[in-house]
This record gives sequence, structure tokens and C-alpha cells, in this order.
Amino acid sequence: MAIKAVKGVKDILPADIGKWRAVERAAREQFARFGFKEIVLPIFEKTEVFTKGVGEETDIVQKEMYTFEDRGGESITLRPEGTASCVRAFIEHSMFHPPGTVTKLFYMGPMFRRERPQAGRFRQFYQIGAELFGSAEPEADADAIHLLHLFITAIKIKGPKLMLNSLGCEECRPPFKAALVDYLGARKEHLCEACQGRWERNPLRVFDCKVEKCQDVMKDAPTIDKHYCPACAEHFSKVEKRLTLLNIPFTVNPRMVRGLDYYTRTVFEVTAEGLGAQNSIAGGGRYDNLVKSSGGPQVPATGFAVGMERLMESIGGELEMESGAPDVYIVFMEEAADEVCRIAGELRQSGIKVERAYKPAGIKNQMGKAGNSGARFALILGADEMAKKTAVIKDMKTGEQSAAPLDAVAADISKKLH
Repeated sequence: MAIKAVKGVKDILPADIGKWRAVERAAREQFARFGFKEIVLPIFEKTEVFTKGVGEETDIVQKEMYTFEDRGGESITLRPEGTASCVRAFIEHSMFHPPGTVTKLFYMGPMFRRERPQAGRFRQFYQIGAELFGSAEPEADADAIHLLHLFITAIKIKGPKLMLNSLGCEECRPPFKAALVDYLGARKEHLCEACQGRWERNPLRVFDCKVEKCQDVMKDAPTIDKHYCPACAEHFSKVEKRLTLLNIPFTVNPRMVRGLDYYTRTVFEVTAEGLGAQNSIAGGGRYDNLVKSSGGPQVPATGFAVGMERLMESIGGELEMESGAPDVYIVFMEEAADEVCRIAGELRQSGIKVERAYKPAGIKNQMGKAGNSGARFALILGADEMAKKTAVIKDMKTGEQSAAPLDAVAADISKKLH
């Protein structure tokens, strides 16, 4: 019986990789405009990176992490998200020096969560993330959202909608939580089993519950906007003003929360059309206390992450992709095998993409394969060509043919391509 991939993971096949790389290329172009530098993070970390960073009470830590003990007895976890790992690297490599430094990082790669596989949700999934350390200003929030906006515009996402909220700070959140706990306590018998266990410990998570009866309860729940301290109200107002100046449409949703404990003040989420109930493609926000709670100095930060799988499903137009087609397809007979080896090597060393058969069939058969490959040129070396010490170069677009000496083939093709 053939072995299949583990449930909840999938292969990214060559037919799909062109679109995938086009999205990554667009991301890199936008990150460069804002001064973000790439960081490559480990796929697994010490478990405490996530228990301290993501939060002990989150569903991710309690239910979804792939955690195991290695041979040295240390608890190791496959990363379920990128921010906590990025914060660990930021602290470990002292990227906060000198004081006042603004550090902008981005990353791409797989994340792992053991959740129920469904449309757009996998156990190994891919994210593109950006983190901006060192600024508490609303302008940094606006910059992060502007970057995300330009990226999703560049890759032609269908019907994107930006939702915005502020979760307040250590000053204004406690009275809000107290009001929310009181509200939920009077209605706890109407909550689902999971929310009955979290309404006192982590009441904000009830806003995020997808169970219908919990959503009904939360329709009249207190919202954070009624409890902002003056500083948080001013900060959020400035973020709204900056986004308006940047012509970025948004909707304020005071009931929106994020699934991680580290967020403070600005949070945001982007949805797209055509994805059903799981329509969120990106989200993020400010996390001013995460660096300190992870063992570093007090450094404010903001950022976001984009889910690649849902992103790919919500692209509504053609992207500019590298075709993957060869520049040259070599068509030859057996007596030209040594010359084909030499010419193919010379072409490839000069940067030209070459495809060839390893055991040649008839010329007609090979010409069919050359056409199917999408090659710009067919390089033909048959018995007649070998006798004349030349090769025929056929333009597969126009049908025009020319001859070139064997020792000048690489230069001739290079000239035609450029």
C-alpha cells in the first residue's frame, strides 16, 4: 500500500509553484519599499518560547502545539506562529542596541498546529510575517497596515476588507475585563463548554468563539471602546487618521480580538471574498510588552502575518510568473551525443536554461516535446548537421531557422535571447 502524506499537510506541486513564488516575490518587493530585512527562523524552538510568548491560556498552547521531548530531555515545539520566534531572535542577538533602534524584520516559512483540517486550514501551513520593533507611535501601526495593503493589492486579492480595533493597554483593559466577566458570569449557562471554561480566565476569547450560541451572547457584550484611557483613545484616533490619509478603507469593529494574548492597542484583520466562513487571510497588531515578557528590555513592537494557503485561493487575477520553460530544447540523434553534452554544458554555464532528452528518439518526436516544453528555441543536431559541423537553431515562435557553427552555438543563442 502506497504511503500518503500525513493528514492535514499537502504537497506544493510544480504546477502551483510559479504562482506561489510570484506571491513571495511580490511580498519581498513590498517589504523592501518599507525597509524590512529578511530573517530565517528555526522551525522548532524551546517550548517556553511559545508558552511565554503566545500565552498559556490560548487554544494554540493548550490544544494545538506539536510538542515533544528530545533525546536530551528538553521540551521542543514545532513553531505554531512566527512572532514569538522572531522576538526570541531579536532578544538573543541584541537587535535593540543601540537604544532607540527601529528594527524591521520579515520571514517566510511553515508553521505547525494540530487543528482539525478543513478548507483553507492545514496542520502544516505557510505564513509570511513582518515585525517592526522599536516604535510605539501610531505611525508604525499605519506603516505595517499600509505595507499589508500594498502587498494584497499587488497580488490582486478578491474583495479585501480591513477590520480595525484597539484592545487598549494595562490601564484601560482591566476595567473592561471586569465588566466583561460580570456580563458573561450572568449568562455562562448559555455559553459553549469551551467558553464556560474560559470566561473568567480569558474572557476576550469568547468574542472569537465561532459557536452560534456564544456569538448570540456576545452581541450585547461590553466592548473595549467604552473603556479606553485617554492615551489609547488618542493613539487609535491617530491610526485611523493615518489610514484615511493613505486612502486605505477600513471598518472599526470593537468586537474584534486576536487569538493570541500578547496584543495591545491596535489590532487588525483582512478578509477576502470567496473563502467561506474561514475568510481571514491576514492579521496582526501591536504587542508592546512581548519583548519584555520574553526576557528582553521594554521594546514596543507591531506586525502581522499572512496565511499563504488562503491567500492563494483568494487571488482574483493573473500574476506575472516565471514560466519555468527552457530557453533551448536540444533535438539530436545518437551520433551527436558528445557534442550535445558539450553544448548543453556551455549554454547552462552562460545562464541559459536547457532541456534535452537523455536517450534520443526520432527527430519528429523530439520536436513535439520541444514544442510542448514552451522552449523559445529548438537546437537541432542530426546527421546532416554533424557532417557540416553546424547546428540548426529554430525559433519556436516564428518558425524561422538559421545555422550556426558548433563552436559558436552558445554565443549565437545568447545573442538571440538578449
